[in-house]
Amino acid sequence: MQWRKEEKWEKWVDRIIDGEKIDFTHLRSFDMSFERPASGTKPAIAATIRVVFDCHVVTTKHTAIEEGPSYWRDTGGYCRVFERVRYEKSRILPGIIAALPVGKTSCYVAKRNNYMVWKPEGAGPGDAHYQAFFDIYKAVGQDGLLILYVQSAYLKDEPLAIQRERKKPFGQICAELLGAIPPKEKGPNQKSKRKRR
Repeated sequence: MQWRKEEKWEKWVDRIIDGEKIDFTHLRSFDMSFERPASGTKPAIAATIRVVFDCHVVTTKHTAIEEGPSYWRDTGGYCRVFERVRYEKSRILPGIIAALPVGKTSCYVAKRNNYMVWKPEGAGPGDAHYQAFFDIYKAVGQDGLLILYVQSAYLKDEPLAIQRERKKPFGQICAELLGAIPPKEKGPNQKSKRKRR
């Protein structure tokens, strides 16, 4: 989990790619608040969630190690290349993530001990959708701070309904991480591995 090392995080400075200035301002890290009032025996919760974006949200795999403004080394050291569709879609990504604490974005347990959110592109169940996978964890040595690391985001033209079977409220995920409620046991499907695209 190299992405959990802050020194590996992408800084998102603008780049000149194929003669065009590409603005990455929307992918710079930002903080959002998470608050829940006390309810019954459950205590009130207040935390800050720091959102960080991986280069996978604007790049795709590349077979050779290349240098230049179109190329990135991801947190694992692998080569990635700028992909225009991923970049254009990434503009809506901060809004999707920012809607999580207020319950306006549905969240699903994915297969790699991470989570998935998605936004449909069309009206039909088989239409393409934009999906993003993220890891969320408690910051070391900083009480009340969670890191939400957006690992990958891309347009999927063959959606799998199975990816939306295990819905889990974002508030529950945060409350478990903050120790406000005990974590629920993970189901057997969560042990399977999924490759990042």
